[in-house]
This record gives sequence, structure tokens and C-alpha cells, in this order.
Amino acid sequence: MQNFVILAATNATLQSLRPALVVLWLIFTILVLCSIAFTIMSTSKAAGKYAKLRTHLLYATTVIVLIASIFSQVQYNRVRETTLNNPPQTDNTPNTSTDESTPDDTTQETTEVTIPEPTYVPEYVESSNPENWKIRWEIISNNEIIKEYQRTEPISFSDGQKYTTLEGIITFRGDNYRSGPTYGTATVVNESLSEKWNSGIGSFNGWPGSGWTGQPLIVRWDEKTKSIMNIKPEKKAKADLVEVIYATLDGYIYFYDLDDGSYTRDPVWVGMNFKGAGSLDPRGYPLMYVGSGDYASGKVPRMYIIDLITGKILYEQSGNDAFTLRSDWTAFDSSPLVHGDTDTLIWPGENGILYTIKLNTKYDPEAGTISVKPEETVKNRYSTSRSGNGSYWRGYEPSAVIVGQYLYISENGGMFFCIDLNTMELVWAQDTKDDSNSTPVFQWDENGETGYLYTAPSLHWTASSSSTGKISIYKLNAKTGEIVWEKPYDCHTVSGVSGGVQSTPLLGKEGTDLEGLIIYSIARTPNSWEGLLVAFDTETGDVVWEMPMSHYAWSSPAAVYTPEGKGYVVICDSGGKAALVDGATGQELSSVSLGTNVEASPAVFEDTVVVGTRGQKIYGLKVS
Repeated sequence: MQNFVILAATNATLQSLRPALVVLWLIFTILVLCSIAFTIMSTSKAAGKYAKLRTHLLYATTVIVLIASIFSQVQYNRVRETTLNNPPQTDNTPNTSTDESTPDDTTQETTEVTIPEPTYVPEYVESSNPENWKIRWEIISNNEIIKEYQRTEPISFSDGQKYTTLEGIITFRGDNYRSGPTYGTATVVNESLSEKWNSGIGSFNGWPGSGWTGQPLIVRWDEKTKSIMNIKPEKKAKADLVEVIYATLDGYIYFYDLDDGSYTRDPVWVGMNFKGAGSLDPRGYPLMYVGSGDYASGKVPRMYIIDLITGKILYEQSGNDAFTLRSDWTAFDSSPLVHGDTDTLIWPGENGILYTIKLNTKYDPEAGTISVKPEETVKNRYSTSRSGNGSYWRGYEPSAVIVGQYLYISENGGMFFCIDLNTMELVWAQDTKDDSNSTPVFQWDENGETGYLYTAPSLHWTASSSSTGKISIYKLNAKTGEIVWEKPYDCHTVSGVSGGVQSTPLLGKEGTDLEGLIIYSIARTPNSWEGLLVAFDTETGDVVWEMPMSHYAWSSPAAVYTPEGKGYVVICDSGGKAALVDGATGQELSSVSLGTNVEASPAVFEDTVVVGTRGQKIYGLKVS
């Protein structure tokens, strides 16, 4: 932040020099006009004997001023360009001044972690050449298959910490790097987990409660936005309100006060089953994007855009797309991302189509209105040597990572893709062997020269007749798609319910004792109903610690951090237990029973964990 302040001050200094340049050029203009006048006078008969001498002196002065003006302008431009492109380097030591103009926020860290911007250009190598799997890739624009495409408004995402200015968790696993569902820090003294509140929900279309991936969204709205929403009057009046927004399997979207679980507004009935986690608009606009995960109410699964001012549906689009190569299943479990600068919604579908949609959003906070008019949908579809023969599914069930203009995602047939969003072309592909439901996580290398992706499949296609088989945890090079390391596990599948990895890993935060760890929950290993919580060393893939679980977990691990950098892991399992684990050692410290299977993934806001169960309850848990 200091660099930005100094850069602003430097800009102000440069701007103060601009009037001097203007005066210099004005003097030059006046001298030119005088030169012309004296030239005319010196040729007249009335001119004195010194007229020509004065004219020559004026010419010389004009040339000198011209040279000075040009030199000053060139120097000004050079200094300005150098300063703006290379801001002064400063000491990043946190400012501990007690200036009253600086808010005292003891729940937030006072240091900033520098994250590099994308500096590499992905390209395939021999092991990640899409031709290895005969991948057919087609781009669709204006309802026609086209040979090539170039986006007129280029997409380029910043690092995950800059995805939104909102306070909270606004998409699955937090941001475009899927770096973690945790906001803020907690003061932890007793190292205990306890129930803070719970709220009952229902069942619809044979689906009860909250299921996979089912992560809630948690946000502290600014006062202006809060004031125009249909929030209950007593909640609008509450200072520092933090709202939980939860789309569930029973067809409703619920709104809770994080403090006590009471309603902040009436639930919104949509009448479709929501399995995946929704997303809020990163620009702070009162919009929610959420996709349905099953057929219901005579409708096929579809994407929705919800107006959070009124609770009304602004837009919906069916997954029954004319261009899909997989018409049997068209769900939208993936949690979409929005590129605010170009007003573009990016949403992978389980119908095997990646959608990029120009929203044409119009938001008037003064009038309290918002609208969207989606158009210019550019998308692509694919098939591989596996999916082309009908024995493997196509489709995107996990959520995508986006770094700069490159989207990374795994698919139901066992492939992992890198896609250029500005051309919609496939850059590289890697074989991860089986159906993937796990959202990848992105991490920069220490120099910012490339990045790494962590991914793992569930056990579906590679299971043997006895429903056992191997899956692997993978670390991939984001630039080339090469496998950096691979760690195999023997897993089970029971009655078509997959083992392996259904959850998304937790990447330890820099500056904490979880730094250097990638933590996975692995289902149905070593036995059918058991599981493992495993912390791997990000560099080597070696196991740092391993915690056996008597019940497997589809729920993703979440972190709780203290201001001092101590890290804890919260993991929920299929037996209904939520456990608090020491992130450095893997020791279980505390647990609470939530009654029944937890498939959904929790989100953490400071010291409060929110998660739903298949037992038709949503819980707020306190870490103390």
C-alpha cells in the first residue's frame, strides 16, 4: 500500500511540473509570431539599419527556446514513464502509528503478502499435447461454430487477493485461485469447537438439506448497499451486519445473521435443487449467481442470476444447449466467476460447455435498481478419445481456477485443461485418469515465473469389478501441464457412490504454520467407510502428517487462522462430526456432532464456521 501512496505523490509532483512546460511552449509560440512580424518589417523600406540584426537575434532566441522546450518535454516524458512503471520500493513494515484517521481493525492482519501478476505464457509440451488424446475442440459464437476467435475486450484476472473488495467469502473457496474459504482471523485460547446456532431447512424433489459442494457465502455488506436491499429493518439497523447466504437442496436460498442464525430476510424460493456453491458479484453489486444440480419442477438444470435487492430472478438459462455433446445431464454445480472490468460471466457446465457471457449490467445504487441483459455468449465444447466413444462422461463439475487470461479445470472424463479465455482455444491437456469433482487450487512459485495446480480425481472409471482402484493426488506445472509429483492411493466405491477425492484441498496460507502444506481429505480409504486427512509438502509431495478418519469426508477442509499465524483445520465427515485439528501436527483437538452426514463444505468468517448437513440443518460453529 505504501508504494501506491508514494506513486500517487510522485504523480502529483510530475503534474506540478506540467505548467512550466506549458509556459515554455507558450513563449516559443510568441517568439515565432514575433519572428514572422520582424521579418516583414526588416524587408520594408521603413526598416531601420538595425532591423535585420534584431530579426537575426530573435531567430536565434527562438531556436534556443525550441531546443529547450523539446529537451524538457523529452525528459519529462522519460521520468514520468520510468516512475509510473517502476514505483519506488519501500519498507513494507506495517505502520503502527496511532493516527486517529487509521481504523483500528484488530481482526485483520497488518502485513501484506506480495503476489506476483501472471508473467508466463502457457504452452503444451510432449506430455501435455492435446493431440495425445485426440481432443476435438470447437468454439461457438452467435450460435455458429467458428474457426478462430479473438475477444475484443480482453480478459485478465488479477491475483486472488484482488478478486473482490468485499469482506467475506463470495465464491466457492474464496477467489479465482480457489485459495481458501476463510476471511479474517480468530482469537483461539481453548482450542475448542462448539455449536453457536442452528437453523432448520427442508427437503425437495427427494433431496434433503445441504449437499456437495454446498458451501455458504458470507459477506459484510457496506452500509449503502445494505440500505437498498430487502433486509429486515432491525437487521439493516444493525451495525457491522455479516450475512450468510446459502443455496440448498430444498430449492431455497436462505439469508442468516452470522451472529445468531436469525433470518436477515425471507428465503427466496427458486424451486430447483442447489448442490454447488453460488457466487456473489466481486464488484460489490447485489447479484448472486447460482446453478441447479438436478431436474425439478418440470425443468432441466440451469444457471440463475438473482437480484439481491428484491430477491427476484433476473435471468435463467437452461443447460439443454443445442450445441451440447452430452444431453443426458446438464447441471451447473460449478461456482462461476465474474470478470468485472469486461462485465463477463464465466461458467463451466456439466453439459460439457464452457460459457462466457457479456452481462450488460446496469446498477444504480441511488435508485436501488439493478439489471442484466446477457448477450454475446461465446462458448466451446469438446470431446476426447474417451468421451467420443460414449464410455466416459463429458462435462465440468468442479469450479475453475483463472490466472490472468487462462482458465484451468478438470472434467468428468479424467482430463485437465488449460484454456485461453481470450481466444477460447485449448492450450494444453493432462490426463489425471478419472472423473474429477475436486476443484483445483493454484499456487505461484516463489519467483512468479510459473505456477502450480493441485488436483485429484474421484474413483469412478478406474474402479475394478470389486469396486476398488487407485486415484492420485497431482501437482501440475501451470505453464506446461507437466506432472510435478503424483501420490497414489487405493480407494473404494460403494453402490456407485465414489471414493477417492470429492473435496477441494486446503492450501496453507503464507506466513502461518500451514505454509508449505496442501491438505486433502481422501474418501473410502483404506476401507470402504473410512478416510484420511493428509497434509502433503507442496514441494516434494511427501506426507507431513496424516489423520485417520473413522468416517470418510466429501466435505472440503477449511482453515482458521489466528493473528499470530497459528493455523487450525476444520473437517466435517460423513458420520456428522465436525473436528478442529492442529494444522501443524494433524492432532484432533476438539469436535462437535452435527447429527448426520456432512457433504457440504464449510466457510469461515473470523471465529465462526458455517456449514449445512444432509440432516436438514445449517450450523454456525464457534472456534474459541
